Amino acid sequence: MRAFSQFAARDAVIVAVTIIAWLFAGQLSAGDGISAEMAGAGLGLSAGVCAWLLHEWGHLIVGTMAGAKFRVPERLASVYLFGFDKNENSKAQFLLMALGGFAATAACVWGTLTALPQDWMATSVLRGLLLLQVAVIALLELPGFILGLFAYHRLPSVNVLGD
Repeated sequence: MRAFSQFAARDAVIVAVTIIAWLFAGQLSAGDGISAEMAGAGLGLSAGVCAWLLHEWGHLIVGTMAGAKFRVPERLASVYLFGFDKNENSKAQFLLMALGGFAATAACVWGTLTALPQDWMATSVLRGLLLLQVAVIALLELPGFILGLFAYHRLPSVNVLGD
């Protein structure tokens, strides 16, 4: 089983490459034409991946602070950062873990709306991906959070890691 440090290193590289690309190529997405669209699509997509990673790390960090136990994925290529077993963790740990991801996504939305150039195609692509991320959270995670508030013991066991 892999250690979370390997996932941290993987994700730090992804975020660093994305930041460097935005600093050096972001302005390309401000213009018109195919080069602006290509730069905007690539940069926006890479930033969208970073937003998803930050969402997952938000879950993990806050859950860890709450004392929750997590399982590490077998493969470094896993889309999911951890496995969470309701039988090994309390209702409070589950709710705090869930809130950590929600807070990280909210921070990404706020940062995108306040800190990034709004006339760049890359920012528009990122805003669209963040809207998709919020929709996925609302459809897939929020119902589990609400169920966890009232009936934690009835949460379904979901093994997203596949192990």
